[in-house]
Amino acid sequence: MTMESPPEEVAQARLWFNTIDYVIFFAMMGLSALIGLYYGFFAKQKQNNTAEYLLGSKQMKVFPVAMSLTATHVSAVTMLGVPAEMYRYGIQYWACSISGLIVTIFMVYVFLPVFYELQTSSCYAYLEQRFSKRVRSLASFLFMLYCLLNTPVIIYTPAIAFSQVTGINLHIITPVICCICIFYTTFGGIRAVIWTDTLQFGAMILALCVVMTLGTLQLGGFINIFTIAEEGGRLIWFNMDPDPSLRSSFWLVSVGLTSMWVSNIGVTPECVQRFLTVPDLSSAKKAVWIFGIGHILVKVGSVYNGLLIFSKYHDCDPVHSGLVKKNDQIFAYYVLDVAQKIPGLPGLFVVGIFSAALSTMSTSMNTLSGTIYDDFVKPHFKFKESTASNVIKAMVVFIGALCLVLVFVVEKLGSVFSLAISVSGVTSGTLLGIFFLGMFSPKINAKGAFWGAIISLVSMCVIAAGAQMEIFNGNLKYQSLPLHYDGCPGFNSTGSETTSFYVDADGHDNSEVPWVFRLGFMYYSLLGTIIAVVAGAVISYLTGGQKQPVSEQLLTPWVRPLYRKVRCVDDYECRLTKNQLYAIKEVQKMCK
Repeated sequence: MTMESPPEEVAQARLWFNTIDYVIFFAMMGLSALIGLYYGFFAKQKQNNTAEYLLGSKQMKVFPVAMSLTATHVSAVTMLGVPAEMYRYGIQYWACSISGLIVTIFMVYVFLPVFYELQTSSCYAYLEQRFSKRVRSLASFLFMLYCLLNTPVIIYTPAIAFSQVTGINLHIITPVICCICIFYTTFGGIRAVIWTDTLQFGAMILALCVVMTLGTLQLGGFINIFTIAEEGGRLIWFNMDPDPSLRSSFWLVSVGLTSMWVSNIGVTPECVQRFLTVPDLSSAKKAVWIFGIGHILVKVGSVYNGLLIFSKYHDCDPVHSGLVKKNDQIFAYYVLDVAQKIPGLPGLFVVGIFSAALSTMSTSMNTLSGTIYDDFVKPHFKFKESTASNVIKAMVVFIGALCLVLVFVVEKLGSVFSLAISVSGVTSGTLLGIFFLGMFSPKINAKGAFWGAIISLVSMCVIAAGAQMEIFNGNLKYQSLPLHYDGCPGFNSTGSETTSFYVDADGHDNSEVPWVFRLGFMYYSLLGTIIAVVAGAVISYLTGGQKQPVSEQLLTPWVRPLYRKVRCVDDYECRLTKNQLYAIKEVQKMCK
């Protein structure tokens, strides 16, 4: 059903930032820049060596590291894209809390012990020890691809929110904000990144809690909000339909997102680097649990925000009325609408949105520059520590500038929620597959890991690119839930309207689209992992498997006992306990 042009008086009823909002916004951005200035030029710990610049000399505290991790993975897509998705398609995304719990357990008991024992600033050094230099380089390339594809989406999201509340073109505000982020990341190193993340995350959570509280009170409490959502068909708790072509279902969220998050949190340098900034493994595990709980709470809070905006606009869709241009801007408009009588609160909230984006961008630039240096520059060029630090800083500037350019490509694509997950799924599944092959099976060889990853990457690039082309051409669409507008001012003023609601893509048939491009975008990472593991295992078997013994240190703790048992069948010394070996050695010394 097509939408008619909104009445002129409605289109003009826009809400904008006031002076206090601007002051709060730019004060927070200025404070972030000052943190970078402090750690870059005035702090005792000078950013003139790679150990300090990338790992903070391994003396960071648990709480700021956990907050930095949470801020990095609670992006502006979470703050804006998730509520907008819930508003149009229902709250099935709540199942992400299950994924968050599984991811935390995997990180603490599967990946973290291995990486912490290795003590390297790049987790891809593991792949060189387990497989080969070629596999390490491939993984580093995949991570670079992920950062360059994902970061522009993350930056673009708050830019459209800021444009909504200020009227300033996003082409103007985006370069300004990016330059601030590039500045404090370049000069302040990992310490500035972690402390700005902590500051920005605090602002984000404060604003989020205030907005949620105000919205709940204004709408008459939780019961009324859930009643309106139920009547509007938004309370979709357990859609157990196994159809993989749906936009959302319980299986798509709980299973599909799990593999993506395990990859993005468990086996990426940006997270492993954070864990190595604390002094011991126990502290790293505490940081992971704090992060896991915080991550789940913020995601569930964003789902609730989707119910808030639906309850507020259940009878007058802001897109139809012309109050917002894009669905992704609805939550930013809602904040202005709810908090317009509280000076400074809208500004604080938009600061939170930008903070979420800047924390992700700063982390990507800092970590990617370190990864490129360790994996591509250091093996070929020998620099002094001070020179190496400057080389990494120069790479930060280049990466930031490149991501800024790519922002203007992103704005031509689809919704930020589906786009962010699709982009992440292209590389995350392949990366997770490589680490699964290495940590869970001592029989997999380098050829299997390398070619399994190549097959997975090519397959996922074809699927994701094909799906985006189908969306761009209007062939692939998802039907929204009904969106009403009978409560809008001037509704049916001409007497020509025969219905009070519309459905996006109502009646659209996706059956003409090739089935592989109809696959739900939340399954991309899972499919990439499966392809990499299966192809890697088959190729390893065909090429004779791993011929040299694999060090137990390179296997996850879950696999080590079984591997030790198998390996010790014909090895007398291996079957002995540590105490028995010690006693034998002492007797041998006495005999000599």
